[in-house]
Amino acid sequence: MFKKTWKEIRVLFSGWELLFHLIWLFLLNYAFFYFTSENFIVSLCVGVVGALFFFFNFTYRHKKLNQYQTQLKELLKYITNMIFFMGTGENVLHALKAARSTVSSDIRKDIDRTIESLESKAVLDTDHFKKYAFPSLDQFHRNLLIKYERGGDVNDLFKQIRHNMMFELTKRDELHKRKKTFALNVYVLLGMVSFIMILLRLIVSELWEIFLSVSIAGIVVLLLTYGAILFNLYVLQKKKMDISVRL
Repeated sequence: MFKKTWKEIRVLFSGWELLFHLIWLFLLNYAFFYFTSENFIVSLCVGVVGALFFFFNFTYRHKKLNQYQTQLKELLKYITNMIFFMGTGENVLHALKAARSTVSSDIRKDIDRTIESLESKAVLDTDHFKKYAFPSLDQFHRNLLIKYERGGDVNDLFKQIRHNMMFELTKRDELHKRKKTFALNVYVLLGMVSFIMILLRLIVSELWEIFLSVSIAGIVVLLLTYGAILFNLYVLQKKKMDISVRL
């Protein structure tokens, strides 16, 4: 799991970009906790944990989702072009060769694997497309296999699939917008909790000093509050990033 995630991070981020995100997230978390706790060691630990948490749950997940949405649009283009080329009389192999030049490089690599399988083994292998977890795409490839092995009318085989794919993409966008709006409201509430801690530190600094001086209880309370904020953000992000649609 970690190797897979690390591989995806290396694809999504350059080395300098990764370093930049981790540094500014560390400084932000460290500054917040040190300002409220005045404890250097604990603040360093919180800075490291916070940097990793926000990078993996926000920066990485957002970029991964944006890439996935782009790939889905490219896959729709791939299906549309395949239907067009087969509709002009091209066979499956020639349609794949014609469609590969119209899509992005990552989709093109998957098409090339299918073309290579057809040319070397005369087998229509599309299993590698399943990684996109796109039900309409899987249905398209099942019907494409029927077209390759038995023939058939292009409209009868693929027209409804293309319609379903466009419908699915539209619903994904609508779902993402709804979840984004809800998440924004929760972000504001959690941000207010953090801001109140900073405000209390500024306005009633003497009382805050007394609060921090009570053994380690003050630090523990701050850590629990910080942990509760991170937990709520984690749950919220997990739900927000799930834009799968069941047709």
